[in-house]
Amino acid sequence: MKIELKLAFNNIKKNFKRTIFTTISVILCTFLILTTILVISSISNGILENIATEYNDYSFIIKNLSIQDLNKIKNKEYIDKIYVQKSDNENLQKLEELPSLSDFSSLNIYIKYNNIKDTYTCSSDIVQTLGLSVFDASEKCEFNENLLPVFGLMGARLTYADSTKTILVYKSTLNFSYVLDLLIFVILLFFSILFIIILYNAFLITLNERRKEYAILNSIGGTENQILKIVFLEATIIGIFGIIFGAIFSFFGTSIVLEMVNNVLSSTPYHFKLIIDINYLLVSLLVIVFNIYISAIIPSLKASNTSVIQDIRNSKQIKYKKKFSILEKIFPIEGKIALKNLSRNNNKYRVITFLLVISMISFIAISTYINYEKEASDLVTVYDVDAELSIPLTSNTDYKSLLNNYIANSENHLEYIEYTYILPYALVEPPDALIEHDDILITISKNNQKATHICIIGLDNNSYSKYINELHANLGDFIIYNTASSYDFDNSIYNYFQVFNTNYNLNLSLIGSEQDMFKIYDDENLKGHFVFTDEPLDGFKELKTTGLSNSVVFVPMNTFNNITKTFNSLEKNSVYSWGSTSANYVKIKCDNIIDFSNYINENKTMDINVEYYSLDNQVKIVYTNILELLLVIIIFVVVIIGIISSINIINASLCERVQEFKVLSLSGATKTNIFRILIYECVYMFIKATFISVVLSIPILYAIIHYMESIIVLNKLLIPFGWISLFIISLFAISLFITIYSARFIKDD
Repeated sequence: MKIELKLAFNNIKKNFKRTIFTTISVILCTFLILTTILVISSISNGILENIATEYNDYSFIIKNLSIQDLNKIKNKEYIDKIYVQKSDNENLQKLEELPSLSDFSSLNIYIKYNNIKDTYTCSSDIVQTLGLSVFDASEKCEFNENLLPVFGLMGARLTYADSTKTILVYKSTLNFSYVLDLLIFVILLFFSILFIIILYNAFLITLNERRKEYAILNSIGGTENQILKIVFLEATIIGIFGIIFGAIFSFFGTSIVLEMVNNVLSSTPYHFKLIIDINYLLVSLLVIVFNIYISAIIPSLKASNTSVIQDIRNSKQIKYKKKFSILEKIFPIEGKIALKNLSRNNNKYRVITFLLVISMISFIAISTYINYEKEASDLVTVYDVDAELSIPLTSNTDYKSLLNNYIANSENHLEYIEYTYILPYALVEPPDALIEHDDILITISKNNQKATHICIIGLDNNSYSKYINELHANLGDFIIYNTASSYDFDNSIYNYFQVFNTNYNLNLSLIGSEQDMFKIYDDENLKGHFVFTDEPLDGFKELKTTGLSNSVVFVPMNTFNNITKTFNSLEKNSVYSWGSTSANYVKIKCDNIIDFSNYINENKTMDINVEYYSLDNQVKIVYTNILELLLVIIIFVVVIIGIISSINIINASLCERVQEFKVLSLSGATKTNIFRILIYECVYMFIKATFISVVLSIPILYAIIHYMESIIVLNKLLIPFGWISLFIISLFAISLFITIYSARFIKDD
């Protein structure tokens, strides 16, 4: 063993330049795998530390569940734990800690499943077991929106399983839960294959340069086992150094990546730090060691089994293939020689072509996927606000202080619009001012008076003044959004039409009924000048797509209060109304809705209900940005590995072709001619790799687009041709630079 160890060290020293390149390849591959594992383990452990703590690890909530219904579901095999809450303001307790259920008529139930990824499937089964209607499920059931998004589950919606509309199920508008597992598996598999190919090529180059040495060892009595031992000892020594330095760099690299992730997550309560999980570390080290020895074993077997004469002649490496008749006619003499060289030494350059193909396909697929994900995140919704608070009129909650405190103490910009509404019947005078339309609800009295539904919205003073200024109207005017809409289900479009003819001096009176006659109960508060517009107030974009078949009247809040005071003083059965508000509403516009939602969750009372319109999209954008960050880092490292490997291969090829260059020189070729040959080789390899990449990318792009079509509807391609072209040009420039840099070492003689 001592002699093999000495020979291994001598070989490493004698071929120090090649050893450096091989060690760098091991370092980079180790860095890639270990950094990936460390990032994943740090994020996974960080999530568990931050979120999945006891009494906060539940997924599904059912409010006011009867004890009888609780008994129906508590023994479900997929339920890990059930917490109960006696009333809304009390702490959670484990179900088994309750002495008796007979003391309660109903409880709030918080369910933790065995597998959080099955949340929607299990919750659907519970809803079906309890036989809840859509209304009951919407009122009583909800999900832990703090926990589920961390595991990639977002946007729960209740729908029917089939056309019978009898079986209720929960579905997710966004599900990253299995993407992470698949991504980990694919990345490790891809990295392992890439690792093996690159290191196999590095060891093969090294062993090819030593074939004569191994042949001489064979001729003087060296056995195949001894040569195998030498190769394995070299692989072990290089592997040890590569793993040590790769691990050191990966710790620094992981810290940098996690800092980048934390910057993306700055709007969330999550902050990750480097956590070294021994299980993840052992798995990654086993994968790395396995890849190193698999990469070394095949070329070492070749080196030990090749005949002595063949190794000394080194003739096995020379292969002749058919001519490139068309290209030979096009290319000058240097191009023809380059084609013959590539054909003759195809094995050497196949790895460079493979690395170029991998880099191009990865960038094309990843950039296209990210583009579609961003488009899905930025889809225009029916709302132009981020959230809406509703506070019961009977509540004493000081929601203004809550909002103003956020504005004062947060760096994020926030605006809010306060409003409330009532939906009365209004007498229209003159009658001809009301435009008859199939979708407008019009009532005609015995004396041919016309009335219709209207929606009166009371605005806070700032919002009302802003709207008035936008319309160049006067304070005190009443603003009518005069565009009603109806939805055409056959063609899936909205039809828009006007409610009032603007050529009349309109007068509206709020009415009730008495013996088939209209009874006016308020003709004072809406007496004034009406301003007509087809554009709703900024923040009320949903008016265009809510299917309201009547007009909306915006009034100052003091006018609205006077109307509701009159309205509430009447007997309800004498008033024409199709609904009234029982709450104050606040529309929220915020730079960072994730941060605002965290603030509300920490400070809101039971009286405040919140509906978020853009939160899911914002969370998805965060996920997409993290995914983009990680994938860009992966592409960058793959390209760096490709550059190092290409330099190694080209330098090795140039060393092996010294005699060839001497023959060309003796035949009259100058250094410039030889330089051109190498350039032609580079260009041909790149063209070949680009063609292969484009062909292989077509089915991948089709699969991405087909998958995304089930999420978003688009009539255009989102393939980033500009960025792809720029990447390919940059890759070509790098390849050309490597060739030019390597060619500089060709001696003039």
